[in-house]
Amino acid sequence: MGGRRIVVYISAIFFIACVILGLYFFARKPVKVSMPVLDEEKKVIIFKDVKYTSEKKGLVDWEINAKVAKKHIENPLVELEGVEGYYKPKPDVTIFFVGRKGFIDTEKEEGRIEEVDFVYKNSYRLKSSYMEFYFKRGITQTEAPVVIEGTKLQLRGLGLKADTEKEVVVINKDVTGVIETEKGRYKFESDRFSYALKDNVYTLNGRVIMKGEDMNLMCDNLYLFTKGDNELEKIDAIGRVRLISKGTLAKSEKAVYHFMEDRVVLTERPKLLRDNVEMEGESIVYNPEKRQFSINKPRMRLEK
Repeated sequence: MGGRRIVVYISAIFFIACVILGLYFFARKPVKVSMPVLDEEKKVIIFKDVKYTSEKKGLVDWEINAKVAKKHIENPLVELEGVEGYYKPKPDVTIFFVGRKGFIDTEKEEGRIEEVDFVYKNSYRLKSSYMEFYFKRGITQTEAPVVIEGTKLQLRGLGLKADTEKEVVVINKDVTGVIETEKGRYKFESDRFSYALKDNVYTLNGRVIMKGEDMNLMCDNLYLFTKGDNELEKIDAIGRVRLISKGTLAKSEKAVYHFMEDRVVLTERPKLLRDNVEMEGESIVYNPEKRQFSINKPRMRLEK
């Protein structure tokens, strides 16, 4: 898992949160519609080629188009078909999305879009069979499988919840994925994944496993810290840490992977087990490039 400047492309999760914020505005009135048609049998008014937009400081920051919109006369329900649009969380960033159909309850300010497909910079795609939107609470969620596909990152999980007020995105369970870097390909899995936008911290919780070609890392919680343009600065592994490389096992309660220095430092009761010999010390350092361990102030004992 070597490399002094490995860029983590897990920042695709940030774009999920941006899309969610854009979809918050679904319940606003259309600014462009064709002549409505009254369907007496279903008691709905049918609009074709409907456009919903929002402006910020005179510039359009999102736009939603529907081929067909059906406004129910006897209740506040609006059905949408053939949904597509875009959202601009920043002036230089545009996120496109499409959905087969959906609906909005204009009184409760709740909605749902089915077969959602988001595209970000032609590099990443987020897919799910549906997304539910609770506009008053700022919550977007699904219990369906979520898939993120990109040139450098693939991520899958079951269920997603995003809270725009707390600025937190969570994939609920059964998280698996792959990260492609300049130095290799790494697989990971965990019970849960979250991203805190304010702190710019990614977290894997519960039965965390990260596998590289020559290094496997297991722990209870894994925290990924980035800086600049989402360049990975360090990884903190906390709780029952196990690092395995070339038949050698290192154990501790905490490990920090410093990417700029290309070293993993294990602290808090660190131990090294190799060839039935257990060694302890103040800290254990692993060099991913050389695949070597070193112990600070070692103490040794033989396993019988």
